[in-house]
Order: sequence, then structure tokens, then C-alpha cells
Amino acid sequence: MIRFDSNLRSRPLVLLSALLGIAKKHNKKYCWVSQLKLANLVGTYGGIWMSNRTLNRDLRFLEDEGWIERIRRHHKGPDGKIMFACTLYKFKAKVFNTLFSIGNAVKRLFTHYRLPRWAEYQLSQKRASSPVAASSVEKVLISEKDGRVSQWNPRTGEYIER
Repeated sequence: MIRFDSNLRSRPLVLLSALLGIAKKHNKKYCWVSQLKLANLVGTYGGIWMSNRTLNRDLRFLEDEGWIERIRRHHKGPDGKIMFACTLYKFKAKVFNTLFSIGNAVKRLFTHYRLPRWAEYQLSQKRASSPVAASSVEKVLISEKDGRVSQWNPRTGEYIER
């Protein structure tokens, strides 16, 4: 059984999925994105339009509940003043543990849906005779029962006796 955090409401969940989507796009376990871009993503794909204040409130909620860690990035500008950059969002172990448990629950849910053996055999035969598989294999050696060895050429589809 999957145990979700009962405090995780829909707005922060959509916000978390937007952050995960950005991180997945770049193959990272963290991401940095501007608040404007994040609000636009949540509005476009999540259907939830929010103000900057609500966005910060939900980000604070995710941080307090242990889902993400926010690291404020800044540097000195040319005039010596502090210039703020996009915040870095790092995902905590709680995010990955929840995703792992969801994946396992889905896997357990669908394990009893299996193909019959004849369908698995037909599928493997179809894969073996596909032109994609044939192009990667030049020649395959096949030994027969009477001791003769034949070569299978997948491009021509013929056995060549040796």
C-alpha cells in the first residue's frame, strides 16, 4: 500500500511535479528556474494559476514538509551590489522514495496481466525477423542435429550450408 503524505495538497503537488519535470528534462536531481517560469508551467500544465505570493507559500510548504530544499543563489554585480539569480531546488529523499513506492505499486498491480506463452513466442519471433534486428546482425551460425552447420543470412533470408 502506498502511503502518501496527507498534508500534500493539490497545488503543492502540481508545483512539485513541475519542478520534477524540469529536473528530468535536464537529467538532474535538482533544478533552477525563475518563479515566473515556474508559475507559467504550473498554470499551463497544471491548470492552476497562482500569484507570486501563493507560489512562495507553496514552495515554503514543500520545504517545511521535507520534499525539497531551496538554495538562494546570488552574486555581486558590477557595481558591487548583490544580484539575485534563480533559486536552486534540490529534491530530498522523500520525493524519490515516494516515486519508488508508486512505481512498485504500479508494477505489482499489473504483474498478473501477462501475455500467454504463444503470444510471447510470436512476439519474440517477430522481433527476431524484424529488419531492425536483422541490420545489426550480419550472419548467425546455426548448428543442426545431424552435425552440419549452416549460416543464416538475415538480409537474404536464406540458409547457407557450410
